[in-house]
Amino acid sequence: MSESTLNIVDAHHHLWDLSNPNHHYRLLRPETSGDRVAGDFNRLKSTYSIKEYLSDVYPYNIVKSVHIEAGYDVSADPWGDTEWLHEQGKTNDNDLPNGLVVYANMMNDQLRERLSVLTSRFNRVRGVRQMLNWLDNRASKYTACDRPDYLIDDKWKQGFGLLHDHGLSFDLQVYHHQMIDAAQLAREYSNTTIILDHCGKSFFFFNKSLSNCCKTIGLPYDESIRNQWKEGMSILAQQHNVSCKLSGLVMYQHQWTIDSLRPYIEHALNVFGAQRCLFGSNFPVDKLNASFAELIEVYLQIAKETGLSQNEIEHVFHDNAIRVYRL
Repeated sequence: MSESTLNIVDAHHHLWDLSNPNHHYRLLRPETSGDRVAGDFNRLKSTYSIKEYLSDVYPYNIVKSVHIEAGYDVSADPWGDTEWLHEQGKTNDNDLPNGLVVYANMMNDQLRERLSVLTSRFNRVRGVRQMLNWLDNRASKYTACDRPDYLIDDKWKQGFGLLHDHGLSFDLQVYHHQMIDAAQLAREYSNTTIILDHCGKSFFFFNKSLSNCCKTIGLPYDESIRNQWKEGMSILAQQHNVSCKLSGLVMYQHQWTIDSLRPYIEHALNVFGAQRCLFGSNFPVDKLNASFAELIEVYLQIAKETGLSQNEIEHVFHDNAIRVYRL
């Protein structure tokens, strides 16, 4: 089976509608700096609909996909983005995106009501994401939340406990030093499906070509960071309810090579196994640094080099996402 005939489920991509003046996305506002660590975000400040996505992934056979929340501001219009995404699914033969992972704040006093509306009104909603990436410098462009202790906060965890009641999963986005707390959360809520985004999103800390990133955020570049990430990944993988997305690997590696990506994909496959790894394109963000064809081909090549059988490859690129996101 060749890359072009492989049935693929893209478990991580984004869509957004900038044509509606009531739709606001935190990183895509006109006044927001386009200089982001992932690249020039000014290139992303236009509507990215399922039509544009399908053009980008052609001619690969994307049979299903999962949209991941893209920083939509729910305070002004709590349902507009989800309504638009549902309409997008009616415009193509495969009903993409088939699953939606939407934003929800586990600390919000109205969380139960929001989850109830999301699951009763929108039948494509499969999970939620609240980004938790934290570094000591709160103002850093590498920090995605307002405080470091959500994973161990009792009120936040009470909110997290509501996800299972509504049949929802949680997309987990953390750094290596947060993985032990995340593993404890997974143990405490073992009936909730958790999907780790972007292999733990720590790759730029210890990639030599990007060691200046460490200086920028005040972290020393040394082998201990690599070891912390590997250990954290292994501990998370011990939790049966945690899966790992092979995604977002070129966000910070703008001059990536197969050799620079290999350590992350190999380690994720080794500790989570082919039964709990999922492919995600992270388009259009990763489009800043790679074409869809380049991503598919390099991920597939590394998977094959790791020793995966054809059946295991089909799990990573198709079956696991179907199961994890109930597609």
